[in-house]
Amino acid sequence: MDIPSRVPAAPVAPGDDPWAGLTVPQQSPVSTDVVLPVMPWDVPDAPMDLPADRAPEPVPVPTAVEAAVPRTAFPPGVSDKLGVYVYVLADARTGRPFHVGRGRGDRCFRHVEAARTVPDPASTDAPTGFPALDRIREAESDGRPVRVEVLRYGLTADQADLVVAAVDDVLALGQTTRLGSQRTPAVELGAALAKRAKLKRSHQAVLLRVGSHGAATDYDRARHGWRIGRRWVDTDAVGSPKWAMLVAGELVEAVYRIDGWEPSPTSGTSSATERWSFVGTQDAELEARYVGRSVSGYFGSGGPSQVTYVRCGPHWVNTAD
Repeated sequence: MDIPSRVPAAPVAPGDDPWAGLTVPQQSPVSTDVVLPVMPWDVPDAPMDLPADRAPEPVPVPTAVEAAVPRTAFPPGVSDKLGVYVYVLADARTGRPFHVGRGRGDRCFRHVEAARTVPDPASTDAPTGFPALDRIREAESDGRPVRVEVLRYGLTADQADLVVAAVDDVLALGQTTRLGSQRTPAVELGAALAKRAKLKRSHQAVLLRVGSHGAATDYDRARHGWRIGRRWVDTDAVGSPKWAMLVAGELVEAVYRIDGWEPSPTSGTSSATERWSFVGTQDAELEARYVGRSVSGYFGSGGPSQVTYVRCGPHWVNTAD
C-alpha cells in the first residue's frame, strides 16, 4: 500500500501568530511565614525551622480502645426519649456486668471517659481511688472497650432505684445502693416476717429447738435427747412444763401435751449430761394457735438455746388468783 508523503506546513507570518502576544507571569517567591501542620504520623522530635512561640501543639493519637469505641454520647434528641434509665458496664472479655447505675443524658458513658483520662502517663497503673474506674481500666487492658448497656429506660427515679437494687442483688455486685440489699433466703425471710407467738400465761411450755429451718420435727425423732432439769421432769410438779413445742429455726412446727418424761436411750451416766425424752400427744388446739408463729422473742439475746422454758421451770410464776 502506498503511503502519501507529508506536505510541510507553510510558515506563519509574525503578524498572524495568535500566541505571540502572550507573556509568562513572574512567580512570587515562597513565603517563609507558612506554618506546616503537624500530622499524627510525623516524628515528634523532627527539627522544624519555626519560632518556638509559633510551634503547633502535637496532635494526640487515639489509643486502641478509644479508636474502637464509636461514640461516648447518645445522638442528639435520644436523651430526651430515654429519660431516667438503668445501665450496666460489662467486661467485653467475659460479658459479665461489673457495675450498675441509674442516669440521665450521657451519664452511662461518664465512667468510661473518666477511666480513660490519665493526667500523667507514668501513673496509668496507679489506683484511682474509685473501684469502678479501676475495674474499667483492668477490663480494657487488652484493648477491648467496656460494653455500656441500657437495661430499662423511661423510668421514674424511684423505679430506677428499685431496678438498680434488684440487679445489684441478683448479680452480687456488692455495690452500696440507695435502697440497700434485701436478698435473703425465702425461709429465713418468712421466719423474720412471721407473726410473733404470744403464749398465754396458762400455757406452761418448753421450747425444744430441733435445729435450723427445715429440720425434722417428727415425733419419734424429735422427742429424744433433751437436757431437762430433773426437778422439771415430774409432771405433777407445779412448775413443770405441760407442753413441748418443737421449734425449727424460730418457728413453731408442732405442739405436744406432755404426759411424762423418760431417760433418753443415749443418756449418759453423769447427771450433768443426763438427757430425757418426752412422751406426749399432739395438741391440735394449741397447734392451730401457735404453729407457724415465731418464738424468737422468747430466746433472748445471743444465740438461741436448745431448751427454753416459757412460764414454767425456772421461769414459773404463780398465776393462781
